[in-house]
Amino acid sequence: MTGLELSAVKTDIEHLPIQLNPRFSASTMRYTVDVEASYTSFLYVTPKLGSSQGVTLKINGAEAKAGEPYKVPLSLGENKITVALEGKTYEIAVTRRDLSKEYRSESIGKGIWRIQDFGGYIGNEDMYLFEGKDRALLLDTGMGRGDLAGFVATLTKLPVDVAITHGNRDHFLQVDQFPNGTVYMSELDVTRLPPELVTTRYKWIKGGDVIDLGNGRKFEVIPVPGHSLGSVLYVDFANKIAITGDAISSGSMVYMFAPTCGALDEYLAGLKKLEARIEGLNGLTLLVGHHYQEKTPLQGRAGKQLITDMRIAAEKVLRGELEGKPARTERDGRVTELRQANVGLAGLWYNPKNLVTVAGALEFLEIQTGAAKDVIPRPIFSSFQTEYAATVPNDVSKIEITPTAYWPSYRGITINGRAVKSGSQLAVDLVKGVNRIEVAVTSEKGTVRTYTVALTR
Repeated sequence: MTGLELSAVKTDIEHLPIQLNPRFSASTMRYTVDVEASYTSFLYVTPKLGSSQGVTLKINGAEAKAGEPYKVPLSLGENKITVALEGKTYEIAVTRRDLSKEYRSESIGKGIWRIQDFGGYIGNEDMYLFEGKDRALLLDTGMGRGDLAGFVATLTKLPVDVAITHGNRDHFLQVDQFPNGTVYMSELDVTRLPPELVTTRYKWIKGGDVIDLGNGRKFEVIPVPGHSLGSVLYVDFANKIAITGDAISSGSMVYMFAPTCGALDEYLAGLKKLEARIEGLNGLTLLVGHHYQEKTPLQGRAGKQLITDMRIAAEKVLRGELEGKPARTERDGRVTELRQANVGLAGLWYNPKNLVTVAGALEFLEIQTGAAKDVIPRPIFSSFQTEYAATVPNDVSKIEITPTAYWPSYRGITINGRAVKSGSQLAVDLVKGVNRIEVAVTSEKGTVRTYTVALTR
């Protein structure tokens, strides 16, 4: 046998390589592997042979083919995998543990830590803690199930504020463990959060805002909508550091194919503004949302180069000069076709049906009750989708709707036939049962795009 590979599946388009201990050698017959439980209810085992002709290969007693992944189920605790051929048997002892309450940290600079949930095992999320003069800032809060606040308290004695890069659950789910801190976040992603997590401690941020921690540590907010409408980078210009979340790359690629993502032209516009803003820096360290995906250290010139490469990739796709490799993914019963394009350090995984923001598109649609509580539509709003559903309690008899046009040159907006300006509220009375709300946007050229919300009271 010339090789032996193990992998787990995080999603149907992202496989996680699992390392053997020691590294494979044809003369070494026994190996150990430690895995975290989250994505490892089974492993794929792929044996490699120089020539498989006439060779009988068995994995756990069942016939298998060289070069093809073989699915092996795992239970919590100790597992044994055997790979037998030509009188030889390779043994792999796999220990599968639930580390969802475990955290790991590493110091990556003075007063700076990378924190990983799920014990730091591959597939995890990355958070970043920065100490300032009187307060510390935790950027993203992951989705572990342990005492994150307690773990952070072992690293810093300062009170902690939180900054969220975007509203995907793997970046905000433990935010409620910091009830006394300010939470910085773009309001464009607020409907991605469960309502019970949103408190009066939230401070809605926009491009150009600065979070000043003192001691020469300032973070400027730079929006790069695309992966989500409210995706932002927090850039420390003095120290040439950017916390990116998943906005420009979660390590090696950006997911731009979900129905809730912005169009590729909107993403390109954000990349250009980011590139112009950091032009004066001679390098930039990117602290990404999923460090395990990082194939090249994104420091110095490489950090800036990834941003440039991503901009070039988006431009080439929009000009028709580049088409990524076709792929498909299924989530919650919905199949999405996507393309996987690569330019230099950048991987752009995009939706070929959502390249250009159409005329008459909305940038955002805010729906609130009279108590200023957000009504969360399903699916989450994006310019790309036009059909939504939502539910409010029976005691809510009126809602406030605020549509915001994507293109400033729009001609008009109506809500159920009533005119309203972009960015302005309009009250809508509700009856019991299903209320159909139609938001029609007329473009500069006279075309009309209608967004519909079936709101059940």
